[in-house]
Amino acid sequence: MNSASSAALDQILSQGYGTVRLDADEAVLLAGLYREATEFFTKDTPDKLRYSVPNRISGYRPFKYANTGSQDKPDYNDSFVYWRHRRASLPHHEEIARFLDAAEAYRQVTARIVGDLIEEMCERYDYPHKLPFEDASLLQINSFVQPVDATLYQYSHEDADLLTVIWASAPGLEGTAGEDDDERNGVPFDFPPDEVLIMPGSLLTAMTGGAVPPFYHQVRNHNIRERKSIMYFVSPEAAEPIEPFVRNAFNAGLDIQRLVVDNPQTYFGLSQDFVSA
Repeated sequence: MNSASSAALDQILSQGYGTVRLDADEAVLLAGLYREATEFFTKDTPDKLRYSVPNRISGYRPFKYANTGSQDKPDYNDSFVYWRHRRASLPHHEEIARFLDAAEAYRQVTARIVGDLIEEMCERYDYPHKLPFEDASLLQINSFVQPVDATLYQYSHEDADLLTVIWASAPGLEGTAGEDDDERNGVPFDFPPDEVLIMPGSLLTAMTGGAVPPFYHQVRNHNIRERKSIMYFVSPEAAEPIEPFVRNAFNAGLDIQRLVVDNPQTYFGLSQDFVSA
């Protein structure tokens, strides 16, 4: 078994999140995506909107389009969403081929990390089923460049997915105690250029019978002129019923497949926005 994935799972089980160090080649791919994303987000908004679709499921998403559960808690950033199987349907995709190539190259890095970690989970929990994820998972790049007066770029929330693999170019990400945590609180995370953070989401909580709580987090505004975060949101593919790793009183009435397809509004909404569309 991969020692990095084993160590990351130990960290998730003991402290609520894990870290993985990229090898030299993988770090180069991450740096390449950061460089291409920085160039893309310097475009004017009308130019960026050329690479979007009406329901915003793929491609560019404008400033404050997303929110943390309600319109009064907007995300103070714009973003770009990349799915490996939706590239060809993205308008004018050939014009940003280098950016999309870089996104796919780094997506493969994060998919490898996730695949190793899921394999480790299956072994730890003696799980006999397959848990494919790549067709239900997406890469997202957030760009924080527009000046705002808000204390937080993003309010405290959990991700309604299995796992999120995240890297950020500058400080801002903080772990919190929960959705209603005081915005003054938060444990800050800094990212070396070759290390990613793995955050469990509410689906992993359901899959483990409550053993792994979701990692609540927020993004603080440090008034840094240029900040990017790159996330791989991981959800299991839901074409077939999904058995949990552990079946107990916590998840006895839960249908994991339905949670993937249509999480309720009380969750972050990732599955509703993306996987079910």
